[in-house]
Parts: sequence; C-alpha cells; structure tokens
Amino acid sequence: MVNKRSIIIWLAITILVMLALPFAVARLASECSGMALCMMLFLIVNPIYSAILGYRCGKDIKKMWNLPLVSAVAFLAGTWIFFDIHELWFVVYATVYLAIGWTAMAISKHINSPNKGNDIFPFSDAPNTAVFICSHILDGKEKILFVSHDADDGAWQFLCGKEHNESDARIVSLKYVLDLDPTISNLNDLPLGYCAQRKSKSDKWVIAKN
Repeated sequence: MVNKRSIIIWLAITILVMLALPFAVARLASECSGMALCMMLFLIVNPIYSAILGYRCGKDIKKMWNLPLVSAVAFLAGTWIFFDIHELWFVVYATVYLAIGWTAMAISKHINSPNKGNDIFPFSDAPNTAVFICSHILDGKEKILFVSHDADDGAWQFLCGKEHNESDARIVSLKYVLDLDPTISNLNDLPLGYCAQRKSKSDKWVIAKN
C-alpha cells in the first residue's frame, strides 16, 4: 500500500523525467548533441522509466493506476512545448510508453499478488503458516509418520512417531514441510482435531480422531 506522499514523490519524478529533461535538452544542448540526447531520451530513458513506474504502480493499482497515463501526457506536453514540434510520432511514443507502463503494472500485480500460488498450494492455510516439526525429521534421520491438526488453535504438527521432548520441537513454514515431503499434500483436508499416522513413507495415511 502507498500513501499520498509516495504518490507525490512519483509525480515529482515523472515531471523531472518527462518535462525537466526535455526542457534541459532543448535549452542547453547544442544542435548536434541535442539530437543524440533526444534519441537517448525517447528510446532508452523514457521506456525504462515507464517500466519502472508501471512496476511500482502494480503494487497498488487502485491508487496508482493512472500514473503511467500521467507520465505519457507529461511526455507529450514536454515535447510539444519545449521542442515546438507537433509531430504525430510523439503521440506514438506516448502510446508506447503508456503500454509499457500498464504492461509492467500488470506483471507487478501478478508477481506481488498475495494470492499468487494459492491455486496450486494444496492446503487452505497460507504457505508461510508456522507449524511444528521434530528435529529428527529436519536432520534427515526420520520421515514424517505422524501428523496432527490441533482442534483448539488449528496448529499443525509433523512428527516421526517416536518419543519426543520439548527440545526436539522446531518451527518452520508449512511450505517448507511440503517441500520436504510432498506426500503430506494428501492431508490437506485433515479436519481439526484429527491426526494421521503411517508406518512408512510409502504407506497410506490412517486418519483418526485425536
């Protein structure tokens, strides 16, 4: 999420890139160097900035979706005012910058979506849910042979089925355990207050109430 200050900062950067830089080129650069600098702005600086701006906007589309549009309009204003050339190609450039910005925004939205990957993660709990696991399993000495889903707080426990004490307990993410042993995905709908047990990793889970 962003606040008003962040939006103002990005607006200021947009004005700097799309208005101040063309002004500097038009007023300060010589005729020969000015053409090279213009091409650098149009073909390198502006596309890169449009992508960066769009990616940032994708983190909060509701509040920042219009900034790529503002950037494209600012580009048109800057070129038409400072270069005094009302060429149709400037509209094409602005359209391309807008497309780059909105494409980057969509990609950013997908990458930063909190639900990304939930469709393929088998458990209803989030991948970063903290779960208990015994040190014997983490050390690779034992396999996961006992799983419980606590009825009171919904906590998951993944154990090797042998005797344990408090010092053997470790806390990891649910995704870490799933990566460690993908067969636990068969217990994704294990009800609260139930446990599952097996004699070996190749055996089927036997589910019972705790």
